[in-house]
Amino acid sequence: MANAQQGLNQELQGGRELPYLSMRDSYLGSILQRIIAAVNQTAKNAAVSSVGKVPPPNPVDSINVLGTQSGNTVTCPGEILHFTLTHNQAVSRGVQYVSEVDTDPSFPQPHIIDHGCSRSGFLTLPTLTGAGNTKNTYYLRSYAQYHGSDPCKPTVFGGLGGALQIQMNGTNVGVPLPSTGSGTASPTGQQGGHGLGIVLDRPAPGPKRSV
Repeated sequence: MANAQQGLNQELQGGRELPYLSMRDSYLGSILQRIIAAVNQTAKNAAVSSVGKVPPPNPVDSINVLGTQSGNTVTCPGEILHFTLTHNQAVSRGVQYVSEVDTDPSFPQPHIIDHGCSRSGFLTLPTLTGAGNTKNTYYLRSYAQYHGSDPCKPTVFGGLGGALQIQMNGTNVGVPLPSTGSGTASPTGQQGGHGLGIVLDRPAPGPKRSV
């Protein structure tokens, strides 16, 4: 029944076997058609695919941050990073949004903020470093993903013009903890842009070898 497992547009198809079975037993053919339709509808409702992966959504158009921009730095009014995403692309029900914050514009170990279906985010960030005499600088990027797809390409706050720096305007002192990642991505936090994950299963980390 290999042909029956093949799909078209991520939907399960009956293949050439279904008409053959329907000719031999109309009742069997009828219920198989209903089962196939139910599987495809369930997958669509869950934003997954009956066969393979769903294509990722188109990238987020832009990111908007509440604050005052001077040069390449946006200063937020306080220590709450309030941001919204503009995503004027065609999407299906079940689309999820993920944002990442890092102190490095290359996002080597970002903190992942999963804000579900919402295109708004609120995040408390400390203004000053541990020494209390230097402002922390943050960078932000966001992307969309379906449960059954890979994440789309991240959109960086600042866009093609270059990543904009974000600084807070408060008095709290602190250094962010190292990220531990998200979804099925590495628990080291060094696989940004993976969102829910791009692999179906991630095994538990093995024991460290003694040197």
